[in-house]
Amino acid sequence: MADEERDEARAAADEVLAGVRAALRGLEAIPDAAVRAQAAGLVLREWPGERGLATEIRQQAVAYLHEELGLDFPAIGRLIGTDRSRAWRVWKGMS
Repeated sequence: MADEERDEARAAADEVLAGVRAALRGLEAIPDAAVRAQAAGLVLREWPGERGLATEIRQQAVAYLHEELGLDFPAIGRLIGTDRSRAWRVWKGMS
């Protein structure tokens, strides 16, 4: 992955993470401390399940690169900053 692409990906990820942080800061706005603590606990408990969405988005992007653009897995690996076998595993939903 070229430095420009890595910088672009980092900037995009930072923007999304800033949005996630802003959304989580919404917990601070809950006036009742007990409700705020319970809500934060619910978010913490459910957070691992939300990780699947990022995995799905990554898999869809790799599928597009392979199926729509016709790129092979070594090329995809280079584009996304990994090796060909990991790119293949992402495409297959194994990683």
